[in-house]
Amino acid sequence: MTTRRHVLALLAAAPALSACGGGDLPDAAAAWRDPGAGETDPRRFALAHAILAPNPHNTQPWLVELDDAGGMTLYCDLERRLSFTDPLDRQITMGCGAFLELYRIAAAQLGHFAEITPFPEGEPTPRLDARPIAHVRFNPVANAARDPLFASITARRTNRNDYDAARIPADTDLVRITSAISGFAGAAQWTIEPAKVAALRDLVWRGFDREMRTQGAQEETYGWLRFGRAEIAAHRDGLAIEGPMIPLFKALGVLDREDFLNPDSTANKQGADDWRGKAESSPAFMWLTTANDTPTTRLAAGIAYARLNLAATATGLAMHPWSQVLQEYEEMAEFYAEARQLLRADDQIVQMLVRVGYAEPVAAAARRGVEAILRPA
Repeated sequence: MTTRRHVLALLAAAPALSACGGGDLPDAAAAWRDPGAGETDPRRFALAHAILAPNPHNTQPWLVELDDAGGMTLYCDLERRLSFTDPLDRQITMGCGAFLELYRIAAAQLGHFAEITPFPEGEPTPRLDARPIAHVRFNPVANAARDPLFASITARRTNRNDYDAARIPADTDLVRITSAISGFAGAAQWTIEPAKVAALRDLVWRGFDREMRTQGAQEETYGWLRFGRAEIAAHRDGLAIEGPMIPLFKALGVLDREDFLNPDSTANKQGADDWRGKAESSPAFMWLTTANDTPTTRLAAGIAYARLNLAATATGLAMHPWSQVLQEYEEMAEFYAEARQLLRADDQIVQMLVRVGYAEPVAAAARRGVEAILRPA
């Protein structure tokens, strides 16, 4: 019987095949190269950068209308939410906040001052609905100063590699990163203290393991997996599982849904070992807290996270959200409570928890392009 270990051994033995086949497929990462080149509409230039924003499961949950007044309205694509693991749409809303911040930064690069009005038709509760997330207009009488973080937009990545556990980020670098969100109404905190880092490593791992053993969560994740270059190029979203032999192994049933949903399958046991190693390699953690949990606050937290991620990139540090323990579905409740206690959140809301450190670079994630998110006004 073919197993995950056999798959990994074959992939390791045949690296030269990665350049074979599929050469005529569309480039799923083309959006990262010279975004906005040739655009005469500054809104489209800004959108070409905004679609590179971090977002949960790479769902890219954005829909945009351009109006005749030089404005832009952002909506959530309700079909791209994570209904099981993100039942309040917290993470999706934060992904929309990150999109808005990259839009603002890119507009400023052209001298346009982007005024963002969150939820112009009211805040939706308990989940997002068809009402707009935000309206953005360029102020015709105000010029924007360029943001130094613009240079990091195309280099920014969510880095899921193992980190160098022995190389601890310097306090000065962590201060530099958090200084990028000086206007944020919440707080950004971090730890490199060994005992607390060890406790957080253990907690995030247990949260990850619990999610692997929760069928609804696994089913949701499986729906966003893209196996092989052909699927990645066809969808240009989701979580890429790439390698030269992936299509063959999927056809043989090695990477099928039943195998993925079984937490005790060989594939998942090997995957768990890999991910536990990633958790245990984390040299530092950083987290964002806010005083309340309104949709507007979540949007602001997404703006702040985008800036943290860009600032980490500029500093040479890798960053990876490890958010299972902050998810608000029933099976995660005990870990959510433990995270609040460990992070001493008291009456604060923990919006984001990430690991920070040094790691080998990763390839850019797939993006669908500006045309895919535009809808007629």
